[in-house]
Amino acid sequence: MRRLWLLLPLLLVACAPKEQRAEPPKALAVAVRVVEAKPGVLERETRVAATLQAERESLVAAGASGRVLRTLEAGSRVKAGEGVVFLDPEPFREALEGARLSLAQAETNLKRAQEAREGNRKALLAQLQAAEAQLQAAKRRYEEGKALLEAGALAPLDLKALEASLHQAQSAYQNAKEALEQLERGEDLRLLALQMEAARLQVRQAERNLKESVIRAPFAGEVVEVFVKEGEFLGTGSRAFRLATTESLIAKLYLPPEKAALITQETPFLLRQNGREAPATLLRKTELPGQSRLVEVVLKPQGALLPGPAEARYREKLAEGFLLPAGALRPEEGRAWVYVVEEGKAKRKPVRLLAQEGDQAAVQGLKPGEKVIYPVPEGLKDGDPVEVVP
Repeated sequence: MRRLWLLLPLLLVACAPKEQRAEPPKALAVAVRVVEAKPGVLERETRVAATLQAERESLVAAGASGRVLRTLEAGSRVKAGEGVVFLDPEPFREALEGARLSLAQAETNLKRAQEAREGNRKALLAQLQAAEAQLQAAKRRYEEGKALLEAGALAPLDLKALEASLHQAQSAYQNAKEALEQLERGEDLRLLALQMEAARLQVRQAERNLKESVIRAPFAGEVVEVFVKEGEFLGTGSRAFRLATTESLIAKLYLPPEKAALITQETPFLLRQNGREAPATLLRKTELPGQSRLVEVVLKPQGALLPGPAEARYREKLAEGFLLPAGALRPEEGRAWVYVVEEGKAKRKPVRLLAQEGDQAAVQGLKPGEKVIYPVPEGLKDGDPVEVVP
């Protein structure tokens, strides 16, 4: 009887209905957060060394040699045509006075020669006429002598004397004719006229040198640097001062061709200098000759900066695709994967990584609006049930 009581619980369990038996527990859903896949452009902030300089700058040289009398100080604002470096004007004034005296003397010599030419012409013309008359008389006497010689009324020796007189008359006529022709050609007058023009040229040169004794600003701007001091000698062609339009600056930077090609007029730039910031826009791009293979990029600042070094910043486009946090990607099997939520489960999906910058990545292989799990829980597997939480 005692054994029957011991077997009774076992019999009751064996005879119990199947639907009342305990079922195994279901897998718990993993709480996850998600980000929505949205298309966009992944950019990177690029920083490049730049140099700010005047948009218009000139290294002004001396146009004449002389001793420096005085100069303006560096930093002076000047107008176009205003003097900056002043040379001693006295030597230039003395040279001008000497050139004017030489010109006056040359003009006097020419005038005297012109007046003398008229008197000489009358005298030479009279000499030519007299020589011509003597030549005609000598010809007649010689012809008469030949006739007398044939008639036996004149000795041969007397005819020789008449012939000599004829040659002498011909020579005198020729000399008088050449003297008159030389006077008519006016070679002496032309020489004196050339001397007068040379004297006038010296006067103009002396006047120009006197003007060059004041070295002036070619345009309105600021005297950035003066290269001479009072009392020093400044030679022709030597640099005197540097002038710049500091209120209008440009910024120059140098980029590889592939990076410069991505910059357009719409690319925004930011210039930083000693705590100051100023936006800037693209002015032009120029390829540099040689083997450097760099492109000179010139920017136009839109703020108050100073000439000198600066830093240029701009956003460089890296890729265009779906932007995700870099932590949402999982490298497995040599590829990049993400986990998306589909029908309450985590589904592993391959994507193509285009570019990564910091904690953000651009990928291909998703659909707009797909829910990508981020951050990815440790141990999450493909097909695990998930519950999206805010």
